[in-house]
Amino acid sequence: PAAVVAAAEAMVFFFKTDLEYTMHLAPQYFGPRMRTFIRDEIVRNVEGKCLGRDGYVIAVMELKTEDIDTGVVEYDTGMVSVSATYSAILLRPFKNEVIDAVVTQVNEIGFFADAGPLAIFVSRHAMPPDLQEGYDADVDSWISDDREVEIKQRCVVRLKLLGVTCDANEITAVGTIKDDYLGLISMGQIGR
Repeated sequence: PAAVVAAAEAMVFFFKTDLEYTMHLAPQYFGPRMRTFIRDEIVRNVEGKCLGRDGYVIAVMELKTEDIDTGVVEYDTGMVSVSATYSAILLRPFKNEVIDAVVTQVNEIGFFADAGPLAIFVSRHAMPPDLQEGYDADVDSWISDDREVEIKQRCVVRLKLLGVTCDANEITAVGTIKDDYLGLISMGQIGR
């Protein structure tokens, strides 16, 4: 287990970083509550969203008054373009990272699992040999030859990410449970 723990500690799944957000404000938002409106707008538009290679914004932590610029008037629309720098907690997975995930879907080619907003696919070829031929369509689960391991919906698995793909709106990954200390860690019914 020490190798798995060392590998997991060497990678960071969450980051706190500073990001910039630019928005266009109509004149009715100018005034004493403008900074509150800007903060609320940033939280509404970025929290829970994927920012491509930066990762998923889990939470906006801080937006200081001095981090909001004075803005530039756009003469053709009358709007003001305002940029603000904010601190946020981001979720960003990396290749070879070991994580725990909840199984959400099971089918004959593998299973899908979620770790927060991250969707991970594990192919039957990325499972141990005693599971590779163990799909049971009647109960929608992967069952080992000795029938001690059953991977089904809502169970928790520990997996290693083999590849991570970043698109503009989502991050997806492909994982494996074939290595040592990976696989089913809880058969508990999560999220009832």
